[in-house]
Amino acid sequence: MVKGKSLEEYTVAELKEIAREIGDIEGISAMKKADLIDAIRAAQGDAKNKGDEISPDPAKDTLQEKVPKKASRKPLEEKKTSVDTVSSLKEKITIMKDRKAELKEGGDNSAAKRLRRAIKRLKKRTRRMAKAVSP
Repeated sequence: MVKGKSLEEYTVAELKEIAREIGDIEGISAMKKADLIDAIRAAQGDAKNKGDEISPDPAKDTLQEKVPKKASRKPLEEKKTSVDTVSSLKEKITIMKDRKAELKEGGDNSAAKRLRRAIKRLKKRTRRMAKAVSP
């Protein structure tokens, strides 16, 4: 609502950028325009109550404001600390399979589903590694 422009006049992409700048809004990428407007207004209402001023204009952002967010991320080299072998991946798979069975018995199907996908990715990785080694 800078320069007479209301939130309804912004595009969905601009609204998502505004929501990202605010920072306390979750699930931005899945929201529709009306949901984004409601979430931004709620967040701005909370921020105004706290005394903060939030500008919904994405053009006012400077590069310096965005740099600290990227600087806080860990470099890729730090994420991968050990070299995985086919046998170590297969050990991880068996551990994950046991955990998945425990979760299914406990009734936590969503966590079991996540583990199933992780197991599937590890299996693909072992096949790729074995294929790269074989002539």
